[in-house]
Amino acid sequence: MRIDLNNISFTGVEREDKARKAGSKASTTPSVEDKASLSVDTLSISSLAAQAMATPPVRQDKVDALRQSIQNGDYRVEADKVANAILEQNR
Repeated sequence: MRIDLNNISFTGVEREDKARKAGSKASTTPSVEDKASLSVDTLSISSLAAQAMATPPVRQDKVDALRQSIQNGDYRVEADKVANAILEQNR
């Protein structure tokens, strides 16, 4: 699994400077300091990205064996096992 971190949109970044300017228009000294804070969602995206990068690589030998079974027509899907696995996962 590969995650492209170059195109992530950080919608959780908030600009505190806008609120400061709106609340202090009577002040004659302009505020020069900008601050940004990250929301919990943005921090969890970073955590999930780190977990994804730490996952083991694809076990290519298993993928090739399954691919070969499918191409030979030897691969059989056991519907009962699939249905039971789905039910167990959703419990």
